[in-house]
Amino acid sequence: MKQSGTFLLFLFLAGLALGQDFRQYESFTTKTRWSSSTGIDSLNHSSQRDLYPFTQPIEFDRSYPFKKNWANLLYNKVFHENLVLIDKPGYLITADPLFDVGLGRETVRNTPLWLNTRGVQVYGRIELGRKVKSIKNVKKGENGKSGERDSVVGGQPVVEFYTSYYESQGRFPHYMDSVASISGGIPGQGSIYRPSGIWDHSYSTAWTRYTPNRIFSFELGTGKNFFGNGYRSMLLSDNARNYPYFRIDTRFWRIHYTNLWSEFQDVNYRMDPKSPYQKKYGAFHYLSYSITNRLELSFFEAIIWQGRDSLHTRGFEFNYLNPIIFLRPVEWTLGSPDNALLGLNLNYKILENSSIYGQLLIDEFPIAHLKARDGYWANKYGGQIGAKGFFKIREASSVKREAEDSTSLSLHASPLTPHDSPHGKKVFLQSELNFARPYTYSHWTSKQNYGHFNQPLAHPLGANFIEWVSFARLHWDRFLVEGRYSWAKFGANYDGLNYGQDIFLSYDNYVNDLGNYIGQGLSTTLTYKTITCSYLLNPASLLNIFVTLSDRHQVNKNQDMHNLWLSFGIRNSLRNFYYDY
Repeated sequence: MKQSGTFLLFLFLAGLALGQDFRQYESFTTKTRWSSSTGIDSLNHSSQRDLYPFTQPIEFDRSYPFKKNWANLLYNKVFHENLVLIDKPGYLITADPLFDVGLGRETVRNTPLWLNTRGVQVYGRIELGRKVKSIKNVKKGENGKSGERDSVVGGQPVVEFYTSYYESQGRFPHYMDSVASISGGIPGQGSIYRPSGIWDHSYSTAWTRYTPNRIFSFELGTGKNFFGNGYRSMLLSDNARNYPYFRIDTRFWRIHYTNLWSEFQDVNYRMDPKSPYQKKYGAFHYLSYSITNRLELSFFEAIIWQGRDSLHTRGFEFNYLNPIIFLRPVEWTLGSPDNALLGLNLNYKILENSSIYGQLLIDEFPIAHLKARDGYWANKYGGQIGAKGFFKIREASSVKREAEDSTSLSLHASPLTPHDSPHGKKVFLQSELNFARPYTYSHWTSKQNYGHFNQPLAHPLGANFIEWVSFARLHWDRFLVEGRYSWAKFGANYDGLNYGQDIFLSYDNYVNDLGNYIGQGLSTTLTYKTITCSYLLNPASLLNIFVTLSDRHQVNKNQDMHNLWLSFGIRNSLRNFYYDY
């Protein structure tokens, strides 16, 4: 009874919490019953991250007690399985409650930090016309492992769907209040601010995906997309809040081609206080080619246009439904009024689970001024270079693995399945450098800039910055320890002048025609350090308890802001928000 009371007290305190979601469990694995991908990346199209990799059933070890009594059933649901799991030949449905609750304290203000998020998610997969031949009395094969329980006869079209909903209230660190006040909401989410200092908002994601064959995939939903191999993306990231989109993926040979159409909002323009925000639209092309089994090159193209100009309501431009890559930039050079961006992504796998990667983003690129190195304001481009690796320090003994294999039914999977050496220690290392010149991603009007809901679609710092960010994560069974360090230097605007950091200001108001450089303006240095310790309660829903110590220091000639805060709580690490800037 005393233990139950302690647990309820913890949940009550956690209900007042501050928590931050990052990809802490990225280095486990995304191998599922429905997917054969393993490791950090797999060619081809390693450079397109699935932002919802854990919505599919992650395999878990079925060697735990499986007796049909209420105690073991409750234990399995809390620590191993999805709360709702309907797994039948041809279809699968899972559902889980979601939490992100915790408590914290910062040094800047003598007030508690807290976050209280409750939600639910549902995932389903249906194989249309799937035929299954059951195999009874499965025997071990030559390798000593159990065979598959089912065998599929023939490939069939697949329909998948996912939805999640979160309701949140919270009090964030002081610097987050400043960032949210400028952008109109908590980064990646959007919120309503109450006079008491509390942010209140809801957050939802939903998509439906139809895969008729191995070549095509069609997806319609509201969510985010990410192109790149790094922690950040200079092309298209998951920094901004959710938006409606339609995506077509085409895979054949060594090619993976993605067409993406999206609808964004510009909160700076509306007809009147009661009318909706003005819409703008984006068309994206992303073509990946696996040159070898280790080298992948990707080409990126984006067009942003406003839904309404001073003359008429333009709406969605159906000419941009053309799926041919690099067609629009040709028209843009001939006088197109819309905002066009080009990019490259490169990924080379050094070892099976380690790679180096890089990106180049071109907004405007006058060759003559580039050769002259005169700092022309319209030389707008950004880039990224980085490396990451996933290493196993210690393997489980072969005797122990074989014993566990013989007790596993291999029905689902998890990061802790014996096939992935759950008793070994695993280390994930990553370090990358990002930069963007002044005025990159901006346009003559925010109706056509590279942003959505006052949040950048690429890097959260906008432009006019250079950043170095590094991680080290240690996994040991269900324990995780992560250390994070980032350093950035950017040039902030001051005295009412636009030095190129805020991408929502018109680039027509640039300060200097020549002599522009990264960090111009109010030179500001930002360092961000965190250490997180967590324990994974349930691999199927990534439910974990955590404690985090964070340190942020921002300094320039006008101010010196140093903040230290401690937070702990319980959460499902299924979302990724960027608070480290």
